[in-house]
Amino acid sequence: MDSVPPRTTKNSSNVPGVFLHISKLCKLKSVGVSHNEIPKPTNDSSVDSSSAGEANCCVDSRDWKIHPQPLEGTWISSSGCLEEAVLSRLFITVSALKSAYVQLQQAHIPYEPKKILVADELMVSELESLSELEHLYGKKHQCDSNFQSSLCLKIQEHQEMVAELQTKIQCRESNIAHLRSEVEELERKNAELERNMKQQVLPEEELFPLRQELTPALFSEVFKFTSKSIHDFAKPLISLMKASGWNLDEAANLISDSVIYAERSHKKFAFEAYLSRVMLGDAQDVCFSLEQLDRVMSFRDPFDALMEDPDSNFGRFCWSKYVVAVPSKMERSFFGNLDQRAFVLSGGHPRTPFYQAFTRMARWIWALLVMVHSFIPRAEMFYVRRGDDYSKNYMESVVNQVSTEKGEQLKVGFTVMPGFKIGSAIIRCRVYPCRMKASTRFSSSSL
Repeated sequence: MDSVPPRTTKNSSNVPGVFLHISKLCKLKSVGVSHNEIPKPTNDSSVDSSSAGEANCCVDSRDWKIHPQPLEGTWISSSGCLEEAVLSRLFITVSALKSAYVQLQQAHIPYEPKKILVADELMVSELESLSELEHLYGKKHQCDSNFQSSLCLKIQEHQEMVAELQTKIQCRESNIAHLRSEVEELERKNAELERNMKQQVLPEEELFPLRQELTPALFSEVFKFTSKSIHDFAKPLISLMKASGWNLDEAANLISDSVIYAERSHKKFAFEAYLSRVMLGDAQDVCFSLEQLDRVMSFRDPFDALMEDPDSNFGRFCWSKYVVAVPSKMERSFFGNLDQRAFVLSGGHPRTPFYQAFTRMARWIWALLVMVHSFIPRAEMFYVRRGDDYSKNYMESVVNQVSTEKGEQLKVGFTVMPGFKIGSAIIRCRVYPCRMKASTRFSSSSL
């Protein structure tokens, strides 16, 4: 028997395990005899010619090969149809592999070494084609996996960003809701304050008696209305101080210290004393005209008098006293700004509930001062010194009698409303009588 010529097989180390196993299996089955049993060639020409003829016939009819094609360059360009192309080529390659395997089996019966070599190489070629298909498909999925990983990272980043933005939105919505509730509360308090101020309009009987002769009795009536107007304005002032976070105990102590109040509510008289001192204090820049008294007092609402003549004596009195009675620190704490103050300093009269309440008090104080300057000789104002003994002849208590221990005499804590002397007539001052702290030292100067 001829010896089988040595064949050159391609390196199949890059072929996947499953295909390499199939290739080896096919090769094992293709070997029918050992190399020693293959018949050697003889000198018989007939044999050579017949063998050559058979070999040529085998080569002519069976010697065709399918080499792996460059798949990547062809299919990657059309990546949208890659999977369809791989499946189509896979079916073609498997069919060709099946055909090659049939040829390999046919080459064994009868045993033909050359046909076996051709069929074997054909199977190896098809297996390599399958391996390349697997490599291409795996590479495609690896690219998809990398792309999906990158896409997942980006999605995660955007989700974290969205979560952070949602947290900020929730925080801002919470702040907006809190601010909205504060605004609603302020609006409610402003509406309540406005209602209270409207209810404090002076009643009919408190209208100034016009065209009457100036007498101590008329002055005494105006004095009562003035005292009441200060009391009325002190109410919204104290309410605004409470709403603005003022410490009323400290504020009352700053006005008049060393006073033992019988009741905590009595501290309101300290604020009334503050208003009377400021409003009845120095007003040299204001001209008190008796001619304008009837005209200003004829209006039911003093603000209407200001609107008719903003630059009148009464209007200038309101300007000068408002900026003193309501300091800038107090106004800013009340309203959060100094707009009302700036408007007053520019010569205007703001149409606000607070300023309108102030003008109702200011009109009675202005009327009292006009009368003080109109008497001949002019009426004299007096205060009682702190710590003086209480005397009913010159003083009127703003509270009921304060209980004292046996043998203890009441002292004057402070003057709420000063008294006036018109000739021999005495308009008693209004004071707060109380017990004084033992450590208090009294000065000889009046309050």
